Amino acid sequence: MAKALDFEWRSCGLTTVGTVRKHNEDAYLTLPENGLWVVADGMGGHAKGDVASQSIIDGLSDFKPKRTLSTSIEHIESKILDVNADMYAQSHGKPENVMGSTVALVYAYQEHVFYMWAGDSRIYRLRHGDLQQVSHDHSFVQEIVDKGMMNPEEAASHPSSNIVTRAVGVSDHLVIEIDHDTVQAGDKFLICSDGLFKDITLTEIAKMMEQIPFKAAQALIDQALENQANDNVTVIVIEAAAKDKDS
Repeated sequence: MAKALDFEWRSCGLTTVGTVRKHNEDAYLTLPENGLWVVADGMGGHAKGDVASQSIIDGLSDFKPKRTLSTSIEHIESKILDVNADMYAQSHGKPENVMGSTVALVYAYQEHVFYMWAGDSRIYRLRHGDLQQVSHDHSFVQEIVDKGMMNPEEAASHPSSNIVTRAVGVSDHLVIEIDHDTVQAGDKFLICSDGLFKDITLTEIAKMMEQIPFKAAQALIDQALENQANDNVTVIVIEAAAKDKDS
């Protein structure tokens, strides 16, 4: 009988308020048994950022895979759009009442992995020691970089680096960006809020990601705190370990 490649998914999620902020407006969800991992970063410039991020997590916490892969993706997207509609309705369209949050998530099924995001929380993939950012920031400075008017190094230290151009809850119309990849045995993924990559270099992240998920997540949080994390920091480290099953 032929063998089909499948994966055992191992993961760990951790969060910290950091060394400056008084409240943690990040939230995260790990559902390895259902192939879903989510990070949401409440927008500090708006009221109730922690409520906004937790609303996303609550909206996805009961997710279970559907009969088809496409239906599962549509269901995840629909749940986020429902949260967006609810939060925007609560603001009554008034800017002073707006609640907002970024979202970044990974959904895995067999050899398929989908990335979905809105805002500047990021998703990275580590493959054969090579760390690549697989999401693309929805932010003011990223738009400038895309136009060739600034390099990524300048963008990282730009005073407007915290301005996002897309987020859950801030508009009645939300477009969630979606990308797809094929998993290879040993692949690792990192979902994180912007508090991480503002304080740790990609070289440091890649080195820490070589460890098992729990140790990698803890090392990332510890390093962010050692670097005097100015923002909330949330990380989820995910590993795809290969296993064979009868097809």
